[in-house]
Amino acid sequence: MDGIDGRRARIALDARNNRPLTPHATILVVWSYHRGDVLKGKFSPAPKAAQRQSDDVVRAILAMLERGELHEGDVLPPERELAQQFDIGRNTLREAIKVLQVYGVVDRSPRLGTVIKSANLDHIMGVAFSSMPLTRETFDDIQEFRQVLESGIASRVAERCGPETIEKLEAINRNMASAGDLREQAAHDYQFHALLIDLGGNAVLSRTYRVLGEPIQRLMELGKNARGTDAAFRQHQALIEALRQRDVEAYGRLLARHLAHGRRYLPEQSRNKD
Repeated sequence: MDGIDGRRARIALDARNNRPLTPHATILVVWSYHRGDVLKGKFSPAPKAAQRQSDDVVRAILAMLERGELHEGDVLPPERELAQQFDIGRNTLREAIKVLQVYGVVDRSPRLGTVIKSANLDHIMGVAFSSMPLTRETFDDIQEFRQVLESGIASRVAERCGPETIEKLEAINRNMASAGDLREQAAHDYQFHALLIDLGGNAVLSRTYRVLGEPIQRLMELGKNARGTDAAFRQHQALIEALRQRDVEAYGRLLARHLAHGRRYLPEQSRNKD
């Protein structure tokens, strides 16, 4: 219990002193898509100030997980005590706990209270992103992220892409074309691009791409029909050929066209949602 009590004290210290915390905007950004739907009928509409306080609690607990001050199986203080430590109302605290519960960070146990369920932040962020709605805005945001990421390392990818990697890319592309299941086709498509990103040699970029793996694959799956898969196969082959020739300019141009191509496969209601 000493360890848990010590962590309780540190929670209070973070809350009261408002120390700068390592930013974890990921869950809060995704939560903004779902806040109204998840909380509908559970709490009264929270004013903006209460929402900010709730988000501060989420940030504080995520930051403590990142710093290794909370671990799987740790029990958070009772609701009344935790609300007092953060100097917030209990409804505001409950919203914060709900955010953490929705994304698998904590679990509620009738016997123990609020328990840390997962301390793996990559997994937590992956779960958060997996529930993002497939809207035009989401698609454009993710594709812009991919464009910046993949184009930004294009020259390094071209330099490092040797015959062995070309062979792997061609095998993945053939597997995508021959797979009968749409989800499997999307998985091969994702694997193709993940291999390109790994060639960049930046572990942070590779990690970020994998955290976003679920929504990226869901978006890829939208375009995996007979026509869309054929188009993706041809575009992948063109990218491979540009890499074989180490033609960075052609690779960047083809990549931008390839990433823009998938937008046409968004459902009509998603494309028209502004």
